Amino acid sequence: MKSIDFGNFAKRAALVACASATAAMAFAVPASAATTLHFYANGPADWSRNCDMTTKASGTYTYYEHGPVVDGHQPYAGGFDASESDLCGDSHGAVLHLTYFKWTGTKWVPATADPIKVTTGAHHTETRSWTFKDVRDVKVSTCMIDSAGALSSCTPATFY
Repeated sequence: MKSIDFGNFAKRAALVACASATAAMAFAVPASAATTLHFYANGPADWSRNCDMTTKASGTYTYYEHGPVVDGHQPYAGGFDASESDLCGDSHGAVLHLTYFKWTGTKWVPATADPIKVTTGAHHTETRSWTFKDVRDVKVSTCMIDSAGALSSCTPATFY
């Protein structure tokens, strides 16, 4: 009958357990956890049109670090689930307006997007979800737009 050296057995078992736990942690913990914020923005009153609020945006904004720091800034990826409402029965619509910097692969460039436009009249709401990557300094506003698509009366969103 072969004898077992329990001292070596215990050391080997401890090494295997430690290596297994380290490997499990490396795959179970994401490099960067996502952050989700809620936001809202109520456009200003326009009493000349009998509106106590012209536009309204709301939703969630989720983001996380995406890749290494480039040119001194951390790029992010994530997405939005948002809605935009036109609350005033006039000739203006509403738009969810974003400003941010986009990494082109060689430099950061300022960019804008209007992912949700409401042009069909008062009390109409549009919703949309979308994703993004390689951006930083994202700012969200709700704005009025005229029939030509020009922005006016933008109100920055509040995040919570």
